[in-house]
Amino acid sequence: MTERPIGPIDDDATVATGGLATATQDPLHSLEKQITLLVRRTMESVWSHGYGANDAVDRYTYPVLMLLDDEGALSLTALTGKLGVSKPTASRQVSRLSRAGLVDVSPHERDPRSVSVTLTPAGLAAREQVREARLAPLREVIAHWPTHDRDSLAELLDRFNTDLDLFVR
Repeated sequence: MTERPIGPIDDDATVATGGLATATQDPLHSLEKQITLLVRRTMESVWSHGYGANDAVDRYTYPVLMLLDDEGALSLTALTGKLGVSKPTASRQVSRLSRAGLVDVSPHERDPRSVSVTLTPAGLAAREQVREARLAPLREVIAHWPTHDRDSLAELLDRFNTDLDLFVR
């Protein structure tokens, strides 16, 4: 029998069967494990050095740039909700990006007690630089995948994230 490496699913049921997944394995357990591995691998090895030369952009502030690029100007309150962080956390992230010239913060046009956060041209350039740095390893990892599988993964992750957003609200 040829040994095969133990893949990403190596929970108790797999270990107990010598590295082979069993038919009785709960798919939800597998999903939880795969999400944990995905987050750990992307944060630690795949994307840990992919934030470019600007020290203001890191794994915490990059999502701010991404949201502003995707959705345009947002109030700090809307940004807080979409990021799923506290208002003080979002405020610190926005302040850091603002000091670096990557976002503009201005009074909200309809509510003087609120602020509007907008991506600057430098912020857009930083967003693009990080995106390209993050896409490079992804391209390499899935280069051998059929297009249909790539599309399916993107579609399922989009659906999963949408449902997570609905669950959190």
